[in-house]
Amino acid sequence: MAVKKAKKSKAPAPSFEDAVEELENITKRLEKDPESLGNLLDDFERGQELLIFCQKTLKSARKRLDLVEASLHAEGNDEDSSPESSSDDADPDDQDVRLF
Repeated sequence: MAVKKAKKSKAPAPSFEDAVEELENITKRLEKDPESLGNLLDDFERGQELLIFCQKTLKSARKRLDLVEASLHAEGNDEDSSPESSSDDADPDDQDVRLF
């Protein structure tokens, strides 16, 4: 009689990096000859859960980066419209200065 492995935790990995590492381990196991159909299905299901977790994490990170980028862009536009940064007052000779 075959001994069944203990079921893996169904909770997502605590971090993106841990999830990716676990996905890599699952992929290696799936590439080998699976021990049983039950283990194959368990690994496949866990891989799907981790994949969804990673996709959501990446989507959230992308949204945060977009917000930061938009904020920086808005701040840059505010500085461009301020009287201090007006190019009308700039010395025309300053525009020709090159470091290299």
